[in-house]
Amino acid sequence: MNSLHFTETDRFAAALVTGARMELCLTPKPGLVDLADCGSHPDLSFSRMELSLNFLARYLHELLLSLAAGEPFPCQTSIGMRCENEMLAALGTNTHKGYLFLSGLFLVARWHEPSDDERSFRRAIASLAGDFFDRQRDMATNGRQARVRYGAGGIVHEARSGFPTLFDEALPVYRETIGRYGSFMTASFAMLARLMQTVEDTTTLHRCGALGLARMKRDGRQIERIIAAGDDCVPFLKALNREYIRMNLTMGGVADMLGLSYGCLIASGAIREESLQAAPPQTPFSCFDTGRAQT
Repeated sequence: MNSLHFTETDRFAAALVTGARMELCLTPKPGLVDLADCGSHPDLSFSRMELSLNFLARYLHELLLSLAAGEPFPCQTSIGMRCENEMLAALGTNTHKGYLFLSGLFLVARWHEPSDDERSFRRAIASLAGDFFDRQRDMATNGRQARVRYGAGGIVHEARSGFPTLFDEALPVYRETIGRYGSFMTASFAMLARLMQTVEDTTTLHRCGALGLARMKRDGRQIERIIAAGDDCVPFLKALNREYIRMNLTMGGVADMLGLSYGCLIASGAIREESLQAAPPQTPFSCFDTGRAQT
């Protein structure tokens, strides 16, 4: 085993966990758990989601050990399914189920394609996703039901395509916005807005149907317009949260992709972990408002 390769992949795993924590802490997020409330998820809480992150970290470490031992992809798939069941049994509800899959897929792809070439990495992700979904055709999930009912591609199409929503939309808009405004929070909300417009969120479809998805996309465009005008989008996000709670609308797919985006930005050096660790308690990431997230 190449110890340098192991160490670098372990850093990537840590970035993915930190990305999930950043997504959780970003406040406000309409319909989602954050520091303010549980959004449209009465079965969840901030503290429960924090416990879920511990499961996520252990899962990714176990995946890494499996990869280092030379075990084939089905072994990592089995680890993921077991950890998903353990998380559900311990916490009583689905917390980071979607992110468990996404982060695991990215970690395995990173192990097999350790270069910084984005095209190669995306091809590795797409190949692994194709393998996984070809083996899981008969799995009955809410996401699958939504895909069938609404003719949506959802995460299956996204993964098979190498995550264009992340690489072609979320990451570029973060870099562009932080370059223009020098504010981590503004760039984060711009990234959230773009994901709301581009993620075919089957959680939203399952909860609120096609009208709910159309509403989410429209709201994402409005957040972008507010940011482009140089105005504060936080009051609008708070109002949206109240409305989403009333509608029982949420966007779990957007949340997962947001966490994954943060993880990739940390891994690339666009966001520095030491700055995150310096953020004051209960005021996450305020240290980035001067633009110190930039490289």
